[in-house]
Amino acid sequence: MDNFLKETEYCDFSSLEIKKIALSFKDKYSDEKELAIALFYFVRDSILYRLGLWQKRASETLLEGKGTCTNKANLLVALLRACNIPAGYGVMRVKGKEYFGPIILPVFKNHVGEKSVHVYAFVFLVGRWIKCDPSDDKVFAQHTSYFNPPSTLIEWDGEKDASLNLLPEHVLSDEGPLDNIEEMMLKKSRNAKWPALTLGNLYVEFLRKNEMKINDPVELTDLFRAWLKKNKAAYYLIFSIMLFFHKKTL
Repeated sequence: MDNFLKETEYCDFSSLEIKKIALSFKDKYSDEKELAIALFYFVRDSILYRLGLWQKRASETLLEGKGTCTNKANLLVALLRACNIPAGYGVMRVKGKEYFGPIILPVFKNHVGEKSVHVYAFVFLVGRWIKCDPSDDKVFAQHTSYFNPPSTLIEWDGEKDASLNLLPEHVLSDEGPLDNIEEMMLKKSRNAKWPALTLGNLYVEFLRKNEMKINDPVELTDLFRAWLKKNKAAYYLIFSIMLFFHKKTL
């Protein structure tokens, strides 16, 4: 159990930024379960979900206010360990092109691997390990989950597992709790490359802000393109070129 309370290079919970947040929550919550729940919701909603590189220390994710599933799980683990609550990592291997759900645009699928890794958190409470996944923030989930089941907002009561709403056939393996994922975080992502990565995060921004009701995910490509034209003219041109070459390969 001691390994699930240790600091690592990426789980740097002795940093001033993380200690400050941890202490402020410990002052508010004396009950361990309530403290863990509060930290989960802080990471879920205060750190916005984004695509990109997972090679971020927990303190960097906290300061940036954004993170991938790996970054957000790592920050939650760091905050829990800073409060002396044992915490670890769950690592899923998933079918990359399917597990995102209908939200992923066809033009982006070429930039997603056949197999992807999804990381979430484990917490040791009431004598057992419990899964909790802070990946999708509330605003993102509220704007997308009605047409995209995997982004259903995750609520956690500190007692039951709280995991992404994934289809079992899209999950290849699921392991944990692991006391660290340092080796994985040292590896460079093969798919996180410009301009697809920047466009992917602009797409996430569009989804978080979009107020138009999505009746069919097929509409998303045109809606996103129109949003880019209005807000990000240079990336509108890049996206249009990507669409042109994507259609030629069909």
